[in-house]
Amino acid sequence: MIGTRLRHLRVARGMTQRELASPRYTHAYVSTIEAGRRQPSREAVEFFAAKLGVGVEELLTGRPPDLEARLELRLQEARHALSDGRLEEGRTGLQAVAREARRYGLEALRARAEEGLGLAFERAGRPEEALAHYERAEAIARDGSPAAAVDAVAGKARCFHSLGDVRYAIHLLESLLDELERARLRDPDALARLHAGLVYSYLDAGLYRKAAESASELEQLAPSVRDPLRIAQMHMNVARLHLTTGRVEDALRSLRRAEDAYRQLDLRSEMGGAHLARGYVLSREGRLAEARKQLERAREIFEATGDEKDLVRAINELARVERLEGNTDRARELLERSIALTGESDAPILAWAHRELGLALGEDNPRAAEKHLRLSIELYERAEQAVDIAVTYRALGDLLRSRDDEAAACEAYRTGILALEPHL
Repeated sequence: MIGTRLRHLRVARGMTQRELASPRYTHAYVSTIEAGRRQPSREAVEFFAAKLGVGVEELLTGRPPDLEARLELRLQEARHALSDGRLEEGRTGLQAVAREARRYGLEALRARAEEGLGLAFERAGRPEEALAHYERAEAIARDGSPAAAVDAVAGKARCFHSLGDVRYAIHLLESLLDELERARLRDPDALARLHAGLVYSYLDAGLYRKAAESASELEQLAPSVRDPLRIAQMHMNVARLHLTTGRVEDALRSLRRAEDAYRQLDLRSEMGGAHLARGYVLSREGRLAEARKQLERAREIFEATGDEKDLVRAINELARVERLEGNTDRARELLERSIALTGESDAPILAWAHRELGLALGEDNPRAAEKHLRLSIELYERAEQAVDIAVTYRALGDLLRSRDDEAAACEAYRTGILALEPHL
């Protein structure tokens, strides 16, 4: 209430109602405002604010004039703390920003603080808790433009993806994209964020045509995107499509651009993601020494920043490099660590580790290898990732064939093909 603020400020400055009102108004006018029986005119608010030595906005809302700028700075500091691995410091800072933003009605800042808290729990490998914060951020942001909810919805999609529901992740992103298009909100940054997320999810779902369509949209949006973070996210996901279509040098070029953008923003964990992706591409090209360098750098960053979710990805990729170089014992050690670190809720990553462990154990312990491959298939089926199901069935078929079990091998190959048929 403006009357309450007016009285507190007047008393704090040792002024009487008459002194505040003079020479333009009466003390009775001030009294009725302070009692809440009358709303002052804009001219009166400006007069009282000048006499009290505060801004008009502060008198009207109680919000200090520099509050929004201070909270913005604290929000950025908290996000950098997360990226540096100071997770507790980052969470504490974000919680403080969310509380103060709520107190003063700064809903856009409050939504961004909730998004940051979602990211903190996501990086700690706790997708259910992350999801709660992203949902809160979306509810706050949707009171404004739908475009304001883009980061919250993208975060929700990542959580459902991690929880093994890639189809629902796609549904969330497509639904918001449709909403923006119906409202004719051609915000390049928001559209780029959604299409970047869709490229990632489409590829994991085996929807390559749709992934290519979103990548094409990103290419058209690119000249209009100004936010370095959006640019980096765009390049990261387009690189995955380039790799899928065999355009390796284009993929590496996109990843270098993403790394440059993250370096510009001084975001360490995100830079680690770019190193991880480059290692992935290089290992698929057989450039194992170069891949190891990138993956070791990614692992160092993720361990330093406490980013457990991405740490297990880096460990899995390093294990693959070790296996390909014939270091099966080292590969097994890395994969056992990865499985121990990965929660049951993150089905795709856990499935990847079990498949890789099955491949590493194939020659020395084929029975254990089969167990891990079948567990990988079960996890991929839970996550509805058809391409990886097929790939794992092929590995299982190869293993069974090496044991002269031709019938079982043929059945594994056939089942893998059937998993792919709906996507061909």
